[in-house]
Amino acid sequence: MSFPNQTTVRPILDEIRDQMVSAILQAWDDWMASDYIGVWRCKRSRANFVWEQIIDRAQATLMDHDAVHVIDGNETMKFLVRDTVLFRFKKADETGRSSNVATQLALAFHDHEQDLLGLPEEQRVEVVYKLNRLETQIVDICVVARDGDRIAWEYSLLDAGEAAVPLPMPEPKPERAAAAIVKLKGATDDHKKRQD
Repeated sequence: MSFPNQTTVRPILDEIRDQMVSAILQAWDDWMASDYIGVWRCKRSRANFVWEQIIDRAQATLMDHDAVHVIDGNETMKFLVRDTVLFRFKKADETGRSSNVATQLALAFHDHEQDLLGLPEEQRVEVVYKLNRLETQIVDICVVARDGDRIAWEYSLLDAGEAAVPLPMPEPKPERAAAAIVKLKGATDDHKKRQD
């Protein structure tokens, strides 16, 4: 099997970059507009809702794409692009790591020695979304390659203009010359006398 190489993966996924980003952003908008916010208290429920929406939207836009094969099975959905890059959508933490129930199939996805589809050049990655600290908005969408538990590499699918923008820094204050220290005559002598 082939370990994911960023120089191979990136141009292939760039062909469908807009569709992937749109599927995730629209799925999050679906969640924000849903009646389930405040009713479903479990983060897992939210993640499942968003994942289902991502899959529905991605499937609708990528099903007719000549280079994409949608692979449905084993309670997940994978997308094979140009018979080379196999990816799945996931929610990730701030480090880019997704969490999975440790089934044999989930472990095999990140073990590049194992054959999943019988394709010798298949490179497996995840397309993940990351939330802000309060989990109220998406701050990044990335392609992540893992080697077991270790993040091998990742890159953002969002343009610089779409990514979270830091708050502006305050204007620097102009430097002032140090104020001259004025000593009263005899102040030093009085201080010395008190110390004695």
